[in-house]
Amino acid sequence: MIKPFADDDAAASIGDLAIENGTSKVAISGSVEITRDQAGLEHARALKQLADNLVAELEAGHASQQVAATQTASVDQVANPFA
Repeated sequence: MIKPFADDDAAASIGDLAIENGTSKVAISGSVEITRDQAGLEHARALKQLADNLVAELEAGHASQQVAATQTASVDQVANPFA
């Protein structure tokens, strides 16, 4: 499993859930099915470990008040060439 906020390169997955590490944020996207079997238990344990690691890192005093919003690309409107 990744060490949260340690770098901008690490990635992991739990089922179809993708976890991408970053120094200012950790992105989690996708889905994971927690089934009532051994595979579901392994997914649940991995998800819990990720959450525990995130909370521990934030509680260790490494949580800032607010991370600056990600800058979005500017969008220019143009006339519809098919109109």
